Amino acid sequence: MNTPGELQAGSPLPLPLLEHRQEQAGGGGDFEGAAPHVAQVAVEVFSGDELMALMSDPSASVPPSPPATPAPLLFAAHPGVIAPIQVTLAVVVVCVAFLAELYTVPVILFAAAGVAVMSVAYMAQASPRIVARAVMLLVVCAPTLRVVDVLVRSPAALIDELDKLEDARLGMVALFVAGGATFGAFSPSTLSCKCKLRAAAYSVCAATCGDSIFRVRMGDERMPAFAILNGALPFFAAVLIAHGASRQLYQARLPAL
Repeated sequence: MNTPGELQAGSPLPLPLLEHRQEQAGGGGDFEGAAPHVAQVAVEVFSGDELMALMSDPSASVPPSPPATPAPLLFAAHPGVIAPIQVTLAVVVVCVAFLAELYTVPVILFAAAGVAVMSVAYMAQASPRIVARAVMLLVVCAPTLRVVDVLVRSPAALIDELDKLEDARLGMVALFVAGGATFGAFSPSTLSCKCKLRAAAYSVCAATCGDSIFRVRMGDERMPAFAILNGALPFFAAVLIAHGASRQLYQARLPAL
């Protein structure tokens, strides 16, 4: 190891190093007085090759900056949420409602509009919890609207609506299945299992109550069996299946979190 005397006598390394450090520090009398001590510490810590490398490339000792975080992608799945599948099912609901001309039914139009808003919220990267609670509110309000609709609409309009639903039986089943799967696919991290199942159960009970009122008012024997078999049961079954799948996926991801 070189001593400070040897460095001052013959080695060309300390002087360039000190000049380089002085330029970075902006110069000053205090730095000139501390030059021998800095030279001694530098020689004891670094070898000659390392000193030359530092003088030639001062940025070599600077740690690399962390990689930039990529921007969120459109339709990117939120943590614990199956967003692409839910958006696809929401599109199915809207398309079926228009292709089967079920948008003339007030309750189905209300539900399709709410699902379309949910799709836009996903594309806008809205909070998963807010979207889940909005959809739960939609599931609760739609059958309540059905009860009010049955009580206030004219008998002729209700009979015409039932005939239209009977003609579009397959579209009605597809709509309720897609809607139930969209709601059931929410992860337990965004919507608790109790809230989800209670909302689905209330939706089925309220819809059945509205269909029973329809039977009492109209005396039509097709109700409430038609609505239960083609609406309530497919919806509730889809909610349970999608809920089981989302819960298993959530539990499988827990060890990795």
